[in-house]
Amino acid sequence: MKLGYGLMKNNNPTVSVRVANMKLRFKGSNLRIKYNEEEKLYSIKDANKVYFFGNLIRGYGLYGKGLKRRAKILYNSYLLNNIKFTQEDCVIDCGANYGDLWLSLEGQIKPEGYITFEPGLLEHEAIKINAPNGIHNKLGLSNKIESVRFFVNEQDADSSIVEPQNYSHYIDIETTTLSQYFQSQKLGKIKLFKLEAEGFEPEILEGASDVLKNIEFIALDGGYERGKNHEETFSQICNSLLKENFKLVSVNFDWRRALFLNQRLN
Repeated sequence: MKLGYGLMKNNNPTVSVRVANMKLRFKGSNLRIKYNEEEKLYSIKDANKVYFFGNLIRGYGLYGKGLKRRAKILYNSYLLNNIKFTQEDCVIDCGANYGDLWLSLEGQIKPEGYITFEPGLLEHEAIKINAPNGIHNKLGLSNKIESVRFFVNEQDADSSIVEPQNYSHYIDIETTTLSQYFQSQKLGKIKLFKLEAEGFEPEILEGASDVLKNIEFIALDGGYERGKNHEETFSQICNSLLKENFKLVSVNFDWRRALFLNQRLN
């Protein structure tokens, strides 16, 4: 098994995909992976659905047991079963990665109600294919509008504006604030704001201060992911939201995730 993963890291996509599919066949799976030369992305076919991703090791780990399983795990980890969505709802997915949240939201809200922020290059390209009718921003959310360095670790989904312990390279990205974006796009009520930024959550929340009153639910990932010292942001964000009249609905202690409800809208 370790040898298989080693070969999957091969720089030749033809070799790495062949190994991945051998592993899937060995497990009796009907899933199949391919490399798409034009998009420079991998994809996995599950029944009639084709789903795109940028890193083979990560994609195999996320989707190797099926897209429905991945959708359920992510949805439940953010405790979203506590929310009743309608077709007119707006969902903002911060740190959308490959757009996996749409695997569950599709059919619950209109496609144009799914808005993503993902500055990772391959991740953003994958999102545009996976959720083609959504609104996708190749921007980072922050408390400032500026150009910043973005440290990339796609395989572990640990890319961040805060320099992590491990990363493959860095790129320069543009950031905006949720408050500014909300105003410029003339958005109404936001049903859900999913906040996951590998430790940069406090700054993003600060940049959303003017529009918190318009957000009904916030789903937070506040694990030990900030910087080289792996600091958590869970407690800081929780305290901030409680002061803003948000109610803690439920907590997933295993993932350091929580769901908050805006009491001013209920």
